[in-house]
Amino acid sequence: MIPLRYGLGNVDWQQRINWEELRKKRVERANQFMHKYGIGSAIVFNHDRRRYLSSVWNHPYSRGMPYNFVLLIRDNGFPYVPVEKKLDSGRVAEDCPWLEGKLLDEYKLLQPRMTRYRPDAEAKEQFATSAKQVKELLEKHGVANLPLSIDYCNPYMYEALTGAGLTIVDGNSWIDECGMVKFDEEIICMKMAASINEAGYGAVIRDVRVGMKEYDVQGIMAKAIYESGGEYLEGWVLNAGDRGNPRSFNWADRPLRPREFLSLEACHVNWCGYKVCYDRTFLVGAKPTELQKEVYQVGVDMHTQVQKILKPGVSTKELAESRPRPGENFETPEQIKKWRSSWSNHFAGMGIAWDSGPYFYEKSDPEYILERNMTVAYHAQFSVEGEAGGIAFENTYRITKDGCEILTKWPYEEIQILGL
Repeated sequence: MIPLRYGLGNVDWQQRINWEELRKKRVERANQFMHKYGIGSAIVFNHDRRRYLSSVWNHPYSRGMPYNFVLLIRDNGFPYVPVEKKLDSGRVAEDCPWLEGKLLDEYKLLQPRMTRYRPDAEAKEQFATSAKQVKELLEKHGVANLPLSIDYCNPYMYEALTGAGLTIVDGNSWIDECGMVKFDEEIICMKMAASINEAGYGAVIRDVRVGMKEYDVQGIMAKAIYESGGEYLEGWVLNAGDRGNPRSFNWADRPLRPREFLSLEACHVNWCGYKVCYDRTFLVGAKPTELQKEVYQVGVDMHTQVQKILKPGVSTKELAESRPRPGENFETPEQIKKWRSSWSNHFAGMGIAWDSGPYFYEKSDPEYILERNMTVAYHAQFSVEGEAGGIAFENTYRITKDGCEILTKWPYEEIQILGL
């Protein structure tokens, strides 16, 4: 076990996360993987992985678009971070002293906005300027002859970088692999994110009543999450009654009615750059029918089965083959065939970014061997035709030295009733 012994803040009487050490360890690990794949430098636009490398927390709008990048040069410490001289260079320098010497304004490292309108000639000129500055930095550090990886970019940027004589390679796989195995401190961050999510479920249990709309539930949970220290949420899946069969990956203005399931996922509550996947199902305003008990139990049993097979040394292909399939390789009530049920389940890496490595949906996916401190989210969904509706459970698991640990602690083994 990696215990969560403290809270969100800092105190003088207890050793908590050493952020300076963790920041350095993450960059050192990135360098190891750059060496492994022969990469000399990396331009990283992805919001989560920029933060992983630089620890700069930018405005959340950069999560939804390729707005900023950092330039990581192998064996050269923290990445270069472009900043706008008049807008945010002073703030970032004050907040992030570990980036001393690495903050470059637009006159030294221009970052043209990939999503902003401009005439073609102007766009080409700006990206050519940026490419020239990038090459000068790579030459300064002796890596201009090595491949430069990019996760995504504007076509003009790619054109300008290759025109400058740089070799461009894909920048997604190596950094995804880099983040698969977590440091112990990262596991603690994920547990903190889970605990913040649990404050949201606690508010739902306390405050939700029959007749509220789905978005009322969303508001109750979001308020509790942000009040408990959550940085942001990436989305919602909130389904009541008929909208849970089949499941809708959104939320609506539908009222909550007695005797129906409500499945609720505040997608990827974030704390200090780390997140978990977390889904629970509740029953609204009544005791469950026998059929609802059986439907609910199928989802519980799917997780029980998964917990038996998540352990070090197991390959992702083995998991894809042996994951629970109701009615196929998984013992379930005989009524399943009569219920005309539907089900789905999937695994995905979790922690720094959703759906990262190791992921395993089918046997054709890339094969990885599970090892200690890999973290995966497992999602089980099951629904039947008629009034019983549908259920969904998702837990985030850490691979331990001999099995797995559930990071998402909100109980799901028995049906919990809202609004009574």
